[in-house]
Amino acid sequence: MKRRSWLAGLLVFAASLSGAAQTAAEVPAGPVSLTVRLPDPAQKILYVDEAMPVRPGALTLRYPKWIPGDHSPDGPIGDMMGLQITADGKRLAWQRDEEDMFAFHLAVPAGVDRIDIRFQFPDPERITPDLLDLTWDHVALYQAGYPASAQTYLPALVIPAGWQYASALGTDRREGGRIAFKPVPFNTLVDSPVIAGRYFRQIDITPPGSPVHRYLDMVGDNAAAIAISDAQVAGYRQLVEQAQALFRSHHYDDYHFLLTLSDHTSVGGLEHHQSSDDRARSGSRMFADADHFMLDGSLLPHEYTHSWNGKFMRPAGLWQPDFERPEHTRMLWVYEGLTAYLGDVLTARSGLWSPDTWRDVIAYRAAAMAHRTGRAWRPLIDTTVAAQLLYGSTEAWSNWRRQTDFYREGELLWLAVDAKIRQLSHGQRSIDDFARKFFGADNGSFVTHTYAFDDVVNALDAVQPYGWAGFLQGWLNGVDDQVPLLSGIEASGWRLVYTDKPSRYQNALENVGEGELEGKGVNAMYSMGLFLDRDGKILDVLWNGPAFKAGLAPGMKLVSINGRGYSTSVLREAVAQAQRDRKPLEIRVQDDGVIGSRTIRYDGGLKFPHLVRVQGSADYLEQILAPKPVAND
Repeated sequence: MKRRSWLAGLLVFAASLSGAAQTAAEVPAGPVSLTVRLPDPAQKILYVDEAMPVRPGALTLRYPKWIPGDHSPDGPIGDMMGLQITADGKRLAWQRDEEDMFAFHLAVPAGVDRIDIRFQFPDPERITPDLLDLTWDHVALYQAGYPASAQTYLPALVIPAGWQYASALGTDRREGGRIAFKPVPFNTLVDSPVIAGRYFRQIDITPPGSPVHRYLDMVGDNAAAIAISDAQVAGYRQLVEQAQALFRSHHYDDYHFLLTLSDHTSVGGLEHHQSSDDRARSGSRMFADADHFMLDGSLLPHEYTHSWNGKFMRPAGLWQPDFERPEHTRMLWVYEGLTAYLGDVLTARSGLWSPDTWRDVIAYRAAAMAHRTGRAWRPLIDTTVAAQLLYGSTEAWSNWRRQTDFYREGELLWLAVDAKIRQLSHGQRSIDDFARKFFGADNGSFVTHTYAFDDVVNALDAVQPYGWAGFLQGWLNGVDDQVPLLSGIEASGWRLVYTDKPSRYQNALENVGEGELEGKGVNAMYSMGLFLDRDGKILDVLWNGPAFKAGLAPGMKLVSINGRGYSTSVLREAVAQAQRDRKPLEIRVQDDGVIGSRTIRYDGGLKFPHLVRVQGSADYLEQILAPKPVAND
């Protein structure tokens, strides 16, 4: 579907929300001019000017609260400052709603048809002296009472001279540092971030012969940060090809991988329909060496997969007509769990990860879930329903409380689904067939489709008949051994084991950074029951594990082990020695400034997770990770 018909479709849909065509009084008075300026990147402050057509009378303005992809009401309104609203040069009084802190009420005087809104927004997590990662929901107010798709914005961005930029937004014109983008509905604007910077590079990674362009756009702290190798570029080209082979569709005009490579911004990724906002966890070193690149290997594939699962096809509870109404996050085991699985599979199929790395990652995550003691009381479905409580939660007691496990356990669930389809069909069908059928509808359109639990079940049954409803419900609502946690690994011809040697992936996590879903630190959860930072501070303790029984808790810091000053190597040597001599570990810890002693009784040795082949069984993982024949757009 072309852009014009898509916009028309959105407006028709917005009208249908009220059950009848909207009259002129029921739609906004006109397009909003929004200009965002960054006059001094060193100060890291964005200056916002909005010219909003209005009608006289009561008016409520809203700051975006529920941001798609965040799955929580985390719009950073607390950082907004300097709000002034004027009409014809005269200041208008406004009042924040006493219950909804994201809403501002005011009265528009008779005869006034436009108000001017000004405020500032400091964004140190997305601005450095050399770059900007702009997300429009931080820097805009919109009118209450209308769908976001019915409110048209004329966005403009003013950046320092000499900076370059990239976005899925179409550019109308650029004059010096001012970029005027083409008009878009407000929901599309929020879905279209911009990166800009002094050190910028754009690489066309479109497959040969494709009319739909994909770009890898990068900004970094310096020229070295964006020095990607030819082999790494080839991996991203293969990613696009393998995604096309998987989905046999696209739901964007063009697609931009917007990648920020900085040691001074926040890290993470956020999906968008025609772009992704990727902030490398390895910072400016992502392309510097193999270990850093491995840790960030699945970042872009994960967010790219969301263009199909999460943006084009979206759980019904996660679609809302504005950014005020709460999202219902029950289906995140599909939105995020399936995306984690398919994104990681694409990472391997494209060569960004080797099959060995993929197996190391799955082993690490499977072990983490197998030691997630909170599975005894909290089913997976509750981590989805309560997602807004879990995002941003601390590591302390997270194994007992649980975190956003719909990513890691969700990935294991969908591996089990894939393996079951392959088993039942004797290798003739797989999750690829489901992905093609479920996400491949309306090729070329990016009008959001919604789905519910029954739609997923019916689509799976269409690929391979089975009792999918019972299988999924049992996994989602079960606790402990009611959930076949490792069944996908085992059905694929592999087994989770523990040895005394860490995988390359776990070594990289501990020594050079953090992965997509794993925190950086020293993971001894599978042995003595501790997760620590590199300096020996305890981040988490396995509930009822050896360290827990010794009285250790998050926040304490290990000072010494068996009389030797703490280090990762000392810790591991002591655990190995305890296995040989069967003596307890004598620990000195600092707790709120007080030094005390603890005794950990553990002699099971070092334990690091790995996958090993089960001889004589079918190796479905080899099939799952193998590159597929390239398909046309």
